[in-house]
Formats: sequence, structure tokens, C-alpha cells
Amino acid sequence: MPVTFVFPRLAGLVLALTLAFCPAGPRPLAAQEPEFFDIPYAPGQWNIGRRLDVSQLRYCVDTRDADWEVAAAIADAVAGALLLEPNRYVVESSIVTEDITRIYAIMLEHCDVHMGFKLIPGGLPNWVTLTRPYYEANYVFVATDPALNALSDVAATRPIAATMGTSAHLRLVSYLTALPRESRWPTYPMGSNDLSLESVLNGTADVALVWAPSLWAKQRKDPAYAGFHVIDPAPLPPTALGVGALLLSDQTFLRTAVDEAIDALVADGTIQGILDDFGFPAVAGEAAAQ
Repeated sequence: MPVTFVFPRLAGLVLALTLAFCPAGPRPLAAQEPEFFDIPYAPGQWNIGRRLDVSQLRYCVDTRDADWEVAAAIADAVAGALLLEPNRYVVESSIVTEDITRIYAIMLEHCDVHMGFKLIPGGLPNWVTLTRPYYEANYVFVATDPALNALSDVAATRPIAATMGTSAHLRLVSYLTALPRESRWPTYPMGSNDLSLESVLNGTADVALVWAPSLWAKQRKDPAYAGFHVIDPAPLPPTALGVGALLLSDQTFLRTAVDEAIDALVADGTIQGILDDFGFPAVAGEAAAQ
């Protein structure tokens, strides 16, 4: 249903948002802005002009992201809150990890905001910036054995498949190195959440450590994963991470507008309602912003 109102906190931003898309005069280069050679080069970038349609919020979602349908619904709500028409561009690719130059080209040509980026401190180059989180989700330990209800139930000899390089994986490794060798679970680092889940499915591992939305996406599409359940991470604490949208770093006003919209949509329950409608394993982003 089209949104026909403006949240009170956003009233001052809607009119001014038009100016954020219009050409501005020369301005001094701030110290924190990227230098020319810090910015990627995209083939043909000089032929991509500034768009003239300022009534739209152009956003990208990537079908490789487990949450892309949820992110699209949230982006539609953000656009509605700003009285802009949502214009969706769906990124489709068969490769696992996108080249940073390709992301830059996509941003230049197709989107003002690119949904679906984890808020990892120091994890992005300075030519991009992130909004505040619109949801927060957990990394979870999952198993198929109904006798396993917590990580502490897993025998020390039984293997864990962990998606490598994540904050949860690093926390697990740190915990294991503090234990005597005979008390450590064998841990197999995996290159993706899908591989970690497949390791439990084929019996290579008893437990997988994965991003919760990845299990959610698998269970929606493949009945083979219906028997997976989340177990208590104890003796480890839960590991949560916020997810937001990516913008080019010179879009400071647009980022402020989108942040204000996310704040309002979290406060009035809209984003949590979207998450609940999808049965998505996350909470609206206010917890991640604190």
C-alpha cells in the first residue's frame, strides 16, 4: 500500500531531500573524504551522469544475500517514509563474492543505497559509508541431532563447521585456544554459510556456526534443512551484528535522511512488522545502534 504521510521527525527532510540529488557547487575536500586514487575505477564511469529524477529512491538488493526480499521490503518502507517512489534494482550473479569495483559501478549506475551490508567496524573502504542498522541478527550454532540443545552438550571429540572470518568464528577460536587441547572441539573453517550447513547435512560435522538468516533462507527453499535447529551457544555468549545499507561517502545528506527514516520505522514498529511477516530471525535495529 502506498505511504501517503511523512513521519513527524522527517518533515524537515523531505523537501530538502530533493536538494541532495541536485548538483552542488564546488566545496572544500574534507580531511576524511577519500582521495582520488582511493576510489575504484569503473569502466565507462565518466559517461554516467547525475540523474535528474529526484522523486525516486533507487536501491539495490542482491539475490545472493539471504535477506534480499526482506531488505527490499524495508527499502520500500524507507522510500515511503521519505515520500519517494521506490525504484528497485536486483543484482544477480553466480559468483560468491563481488569485486569491489563491480559494486562501485553498480552504485554509480543503479542505486542511491545498496541494502544488505553488515556493520563491521573498519570493514569498508572510505569511499563508502553505511546507514544505521535496520535490523540486528545473530550468528548461531545449529544441529540436526535432537539431543543437542546447547554447545555444551557437544562432546569434545565432535567437529564443528564454522563459516570462517566472521566475528563469531573468531570468538569461537579465541575460546578454544584458552582450553586444554583435549577439551577443544575440532573446528573446520568453511568458506561460506552454505558449506557449513552442508557439512552437518552430509555428516562431516555435528554442529555448524552460521549467520542465522542463511539458515532461514535455506529452510525456506530446501526441505532437507527442515530438521536443523538452533542450539544455545553456552558456554559462549551470543554474537550479534547489525545490518544496514551502503552509500557513496559523498552522499551525506541522503544518509542522514535514510537514517532518520530507519529511526522512525523502528520506533513505530514498521520494520519489526516486516521481519515478523517474513518469519525472519532478527530484531529491528535499535538494539544494534546502542
